[in-house]
Order: sequence, then structure tokens, then C-alpha cells
Amino acid sequence: MSTRRQHNATSYRPHVGERVLDRRTGRTGIYMDTIGGEHYIRPEGGGREWTADPGHLTPAPTTDDDDPEPTGFGHREAGQVPSVPAKPRQTATIRV
Repeated sequence: MSTRRQHNATSYRPHVGERVLDRRTGRTGIYMDTIGGEHYIRPEGGGREWTADPGHLTPAPTTDDDDPEPTGFGHREAGQVPSVPAKPRQTATIRV
């Protein structure tokens, strides 16, 4: 008798770019693709991808870190530079 688990045809299927939880490792990451029956997951902060069995993935639980603009950081965490008002242009006066 085989002890291998059969894949459920109705298992969870993430969308590209979705945050997922790999229940086998306990890690969360961004779903990238499925190749050869394995899901490829990228760490949220960058780094080396890992593969996960489709039966081990679930939607990642939401946390307070999912706030689009955390207090005190905002644009800097998103990699954006705040806009700075331009100085008024000064014109030089030439006297002859």
C-alpha cells in the first residue's frame, strides 16, 4: 500500500504576485509560477526562490504589515522618493 498523498484536484491555486504561506516550511512569499507541478515562491524581501508542493500552499494570513503606508515610513519603504518643491529660478542681471 502506498503512503503517498494524492493531490486534490480542487486544491488552492494562487495568482501570480499573491502572498502565500508554505505550510511545510512556515515561510511566506510571493507566488511566481508553477512548473512541472511545483509552485515557485519568492521571498517577500527578495532572495532565492524555493519550490513548494501545491498541497502545502494557502493564502498568507493578513498582518498589520500589509498596511499600504505604515506610519513613520511611507514612501521610503516603497522605494519612492518624496517630491521636493523646486527652488524659484533666479535670473542674473547683466549690467553694461
